[in-house]
Amino acid sequence: MLHNYTETAVLQLLNEVLKNYDGSLCTCERCRQDIIALALNNLPPRYIVTDTGEIITQVSFNHFGGRAQVIAQIVKAVETVAKNPRH
Repeated sequence: MLHNYTETAVLQLLNEVLKNYDGSLCTCERCRQDIIALALNNLPPRYIVTDTGEIITQVSFNHFGGRAQVIAQIVKAVETVAKNPRH
């Protein structure tokens, strides 16, 4: 199974980040997809093919700033989409 772990991380953290906007941001499906796409385009992919690879990548994300990097890119994408919604 080939999988981009960065996508998993973005999807896992998206709702956590969006909670901080207290309804001041449109969260329709189009805006959510735009936020995800922008964040992923600005993050390096981390492809995995085994369960062991996923565990190692997950630990690496949590211990070496990957989580913070993902959150920063989601916030940046949210700000971009909020200024230019395409729905």
